[in-house]
Amino acid sequence: MSLPTDGAALNTAGVASRRPRFERETRPFLKLPEGASLGMTMCVDIGPDDHIWLLHSTRFLTPGFPDSPELQASRLPAVVEFDADGNFVQAWGGLDHLPRIDGRPQWPDLEETIAVDEEGCIWIFGSRARYDHAALRFSREGELLLRLGEYQNPGDNDSHDLLFVPTDVYLDTNRREAFISDGYGNNRVVTFNVDTGEFIRAWGAYGRPPAPAEGEDAFHVVHSISRGPDGYLYVCDRVNNRIQVFDAIGRDDVVYLRHITIAPGTMIYGAAAEVEFSRNSEFMYVADNSNSCVWIVSMQKWEVIGWFAGKSEEGSGNTPDSYYTPHRIVSDRDGNLLIARVAGGIDRYKFLGVS
Repeated sequence: MSLPTDGAALNTAGVASRRPRFERETRPFLKLPEGASLGMTMCVDIGPDDHIWLLHSTRFLTPGFPDSPELQASRLPAVVEFDADGNFVQAWGGLDHLPRIDGRPQWPDLEETIAVDEEGCIWIFGSRARYDHAALRFSREGELLLRLGEYQNPGDNDSHDLLFVPTDVYLDTNRREAFISDGYGNNRVVTFNVDTGEFIRAWGAYGRPPAPAEGEDAFHVVHSISRGPDGYLYVCDRVNNRIQVFDAIGRDDVVYLRHITIAPGTMIYGAAAEVEFSRNSEFMYVADNSNSCVWIVSMQKWEVIGWFAGKSEEGSGNTPDSYYTPHRIVSDRDGNLLIARVAGGIDRYKFLGVS
């Protein structure tokens, strides 16, 4: 796919108005062990073997649900693995999973993101501004492989070894580069060597040097980072309601290509929380935890063509509906979409085809 470098619209003459169709499944598809329960479901991802990985909070309640010692005792550890059919495989992680350093737990104070890289390793991120300044990489069995940053010790946009509430990662396995969205406290994407932890580069909005969030010239909550089907990096600039696209993988420099605005004017948390792509690369799906829906973007038209997963089944244009908060989103092997809704659990939307 050839992309303009100035953010201009693509020539869409003759492009048909096609949309993917989804239907929310009403029956739970993840099978927990008997008597087990989950806390707030913050994130879901799928590994290269199609296994489903879930991150939930064992210490913070789903709003509106009662707590009790019995319920707390029934909670699975924070990281939960299921096979592709939703059968429970294993669970690990939590506050005491790793030895403390200077009395500080080496686990997020509030679990936020789980990401499975192309080597099947598990990344964990937190979201507490006072504490969660590290990114952890584990083997699938829960062995710590890499820690980037330090808990309770934030760094600024210029730091080469510290982070400030990072949020997500994409791993380029060929060059061993981990692209970290850094994130809630900083305003940059920062790259480290995944084997040594060595700093490589960092950039801000439009590929410029990172800068504090002031208007549209800087990132404002870099909430997630993904590789698109075109090989480019898609960075969710959440509070600015946009997704910026960069040519940065497999090269020493960073080139800004274009961006798209999602639900312009959205306040609160912003409209661009995370992206996922359809199996045929025709559509991009954007989780929006302010307007409580999932946007559909035509990759060829490079425009929003509607939404779904709201209070109503679907809608058109760039005006949303409302439902439980979609926080993270991932597509399974059949094109179905799994949505982590924080207070609403994990939903699966069955892919019905394109029409």
